[in-house]
Order: sequence, then structure tokens, then C-alpha cells
Amino acid sequence: MEDTHEFVEKIHDKQEKDERNRKRGKGTPSDRLPTKQHGTKS
Repeated sequence: MEDTHEFVEKIHDKQEKDERNRKRGKGTPSDRLPTKQHGTKS
């Protein structure tokens, strides 16, 4: 039974990630995840 529970957890986690990825690039820039500056901060 534990294996089934773990499987469902993995599926839910994947669905959340897919949903976040789908929403990326839409909306205002402040809604997006910050990108790395690669050491260009002053």
C-alpha cells in the first residue's frame, strides 16, 4: 500500500511542476522566478 501512496505523491508533484512550467513566461515579470545574474550584480 505504501508504494501506491508514494506513486500518487510523485504524480501530484509532477503535476505541480508541469503547471508551474506552463505558467512560466506569462503575466508580469514580477510574477516570474528571478533569473540568475551570473555575477553581474554591482
